[in-house]
Amino acid sequence: MVLDTNADVERINKVQNSEGDDTTPANEDRQKAIEEALGNPTGATIETYSTDGTTAEQLPDLPIPDGVTALIVYLPGNAGDVFLGDDAEQFIPLTDSGHVFEWEGATTADLHIKTNTAGDGVGIIFEGGGA
Repeated sequence: MVLDTNADVERINKVQNSEGDDTTPANEDRQKAIEEALGNPTGATIETYSTDGTTAEQLPDLPIPDGVTALIVYLPGNAGDVFLGDDAEQFIPLTDSGHVFEWEGATTADLHIKTNTAGDGVGIIFEGGGA
């Protein structure tokens, strides 16, 4: 049997799905919908948050697009450590420039920070949400 690797395919009428069943191939509209769902969001959200005191504070409510990871970044100008967690406990330390926490939640408001020095804080960075 000879396999022609230079043939032109003019039309595909059927493909197999993950169960092995024949189905129609994705049309242009379906391909565009898949591309939009999997593509990178437009713009970026880049904000800083500084604490008012040394008790736990909730981060601002910044919605994170589906499939996007937000980075919570230690700010280089901080005088001390920053601790991340939920409203009950903040036990994840960011202690130096370059320390980053990755968050894949729906919003940054699910996180709380506590700092040793009032005015210290974090940067919040993720794809989408910006202009």
